Amino acid sequence: MTLTNREKMAILISQAMTLYSMRLQDDKIDEHQSVIDFVLKNTPQEYRTSLSIELIDDVFAFVSSSNMELS
Repeated sequence: MTLTNREKMAILISQAMTLYSMRLQDDKIDEHQSVIDFVLKNTPQEYRTSLSIELIDDVFAFVSSSNMELS
């Protein structure tokens, strides 16, 4: 099964948001840098044409509303 470009982008955005959160907690990122700026700067060049604010918002809303418990 092959992932669509939108699915790949959702994964990349989710990973970037996780990395942003971890680096922010470890004081390794400026508090004034937004998650959107971080995602935009850290998305690989070959995927940037598929990147949109709407998709970032969709992924952020989904991740924010999903309660995941890691064991």
